[in-house]
Amino acid sequence: MPRIRLQTSDRAKRTICVCVDDYGLHAGINQAALNLARENRISAVSCLVDGPAWSSGWKALKANAGKVEVGLHLNFTEDLGHNRILHNLPKLILLTYVHGLSRAVLMQDIRRQLERFEATTGRMPDFVDGHQHVHQLPVIRNALLEVLNDRYGSRKPWLRATHAPEHWPNIRLPFSVKFKSSLIGSLGATALSRLARKHGYSQNRHLLGVYGFDMSERRYLHNLRAWLKNAEHGDVLMCHPSLTGPWSDPLLGARCHEYRVLSGDAFPALAAWAGIEIGTLPTGTAAL
Repeated sequence: MPRIRLQTSDRAKRTICVCVDDYGLHAGINQAALNLARENRISAVSCLVDGPAWSSGWKALKANAGKVEVGLHLNFTEDLGHNRILHNLPKLILLTYVHGLSRAVLMQDIRRQLERFEATTGRMPDFVDGHQHVHQLPVIRNALLEVLNDRYGSRKPWLRATHAPEHWPNIRLPFSVKFKSSLIGSLGATALSRLARKHGYSQNRHLLGVYGFDMSERRYLHNLRAWLKNAEHGDVLMCHPSLTGPWSDPLLGARCHEYRVLSGDAFPALAAWAGIEIGTLPTGTAAL
């Protein structure tokens, strides 16, 4: 494990949510999330309910469900054999911006994914986000809020926001990381937060953990240091760890780097140094 030098941090104590994405995609991701949950290193898992390892993964996760929140990772880009709407991300973005998708069909598949989540877990999701952040895109975000309002009424899951930190230019991270984070937020974070405020949904403040999945373990560790140092109370740090997995997983190398860092001694040391507590999203966190 790479070593990192720590100096005294002057930041006040803050609570952030650390969320493992893609749970249910394959067994390596599931096992990584379970291990990290047992060590209290994460506080949420976001689930691909059409994933081949979802049903078996829920049985294992249920024993840890009291420790972590469990949410729906809404999917319209990963081919898992069930969606009526499925496109690669660039095409999906284009179609949403030119209103080339049927809202009725979108709502039908959002309901289907929620029903699959409920049928397996016996309850509603604690939160909803999107695989490749699709939940914030035009048309999709409106369809999602309509389905959630109709389905859950006043029992509202929180919604992941993708806002980059306001003081982003001053954070010591590679330009590519800052650019990708800002680009993701520009695709719908403000519009989704406007809808969330209107309908009374809580959101995280900012999204941390964005990068190009092209970094060494050492570089990921240094990014983690910057994310934790600059985190605000109520932020989400997303991660994609895995112990192992199929070679067909294009993110497998990055996933394994992330797991080694998040399961190692440096992560809790960094969190303590930065004044970070890992927990659930603070109740009533307002949309920005």
